[in-house]
Amino acid sequence: MITLQQVCEIVAGQLKGEPAFGIQGIDALEKAGPGDIAFAAKDNIKLDLVNAGALLVKRNSRLDYQNLVYVDDPYLAFATLLEYFFPRRPFCRGIDERAFISPTCSIGQDVAIGAFSYLGDQAVIGNHTEIHSGVKIYPGVKIGSHCLIYSNVVIREDVEIGDYVIIQPGAVIGADGFGYTRLPNGQPVKIPQKGKVIIGNHCEIGANTCIDRSTIEETVLGDYVKLDNLVQIGHNVRIGKNSALSGLCGISGSVEIGENVIMGGQVGVADHIKIADGAIFAGKTGVSGHIEHKGIYAGTPHQEIRQWQRSFAIIKNLEKYIDRIKFLEKKIEKMEEK
Repeated sequence: MITLQQVCEIVAGQLKGEPAFGIQGIDALEKAGPGDIAFAAKDNIKLDLVNAGALLVKRNSRLDYQNLVYVDDPYLAFATLLEYFFPRRPFCRGIDERAFISPTCSIGQDVAIGAFSYLGDQAVIGNHTEIHSGVKIYPGVKIGSHCLIYSNVVIREDVEIGDYVIIQPGAVIGADGFGYTRLPNGQPVKIPQKGKVIIGNHCEIGANTCIDRSTIEETVLGDYVKLDNLVQIGHNVRIGKNSALSGLCGISGSVEIGENVIMGGQVGVADHIKIADGAIFAGKTGVSGHIEHKGIYAGTPHQEIRQWQRSFAIIKNLEKYIDRIKFLEKKIEKMEEK
């Protein structure tokens, strides 16, 4: 248990209430009990249904409650307290004797490696990195410090990964890019994929996400890039820092994505496209051409959001328009008959 005063110190908040009030945990607003602190995103909540001992609110909140902690960003404060009350438990400590580690592999200080993992020749693992069971790290891979790599991840040869990177279970980093040419008879011929993948610092790669190695250059993720589960990143793709891609996005080869780009689920991007910094894409958007300026886009093929909304409204009412046109055609025919 901690006091509300301590909560304020953890989240850099300002207290209205009892500093010595004890907080045992954190929970959702509708489930929080008298010993919990909860996150109130809006002021229009029904306080008579709230049983939390204290609430996290924005600094300009007008809520009137017994204990309030005012913060700049309640959601960020909520995340900070989640880390405090539910610290991550290490999956493994030390190096399991059932792991295979090449004699030429370089292991930093305080590294944890789970059972049945494989670390190939000349692989480099930074300090305080945690590798869970069943991870396959090919020769020449470089992994920075304080990384967390969950079970059954595969990292192919010569991939470079920065510091504080999280890779969720089943991700494959550095598989061959999907590159083929064809013989005159139509038979596909594989183009060797001899490049590599470079992942910056503080990135997170979702479960079963795949990032392909490049043909001859690099597939690059900038710092703080976040990829959700089941995302496909093609060869030679470059993603700028702070960008985030939701589940089932598919990025074709040689795409250049700027910084601070956000993509909803199932966004698809055609090959060799350039996307400007700060662009936002609604779910299921099909990006078929260059995005030259910041904005919000939707639809297939993509359109600016307002144009897409107008187009969607027309399509939604298309049957009415057709009936109206048929009515007018019949009316014109009758007039011509006269």
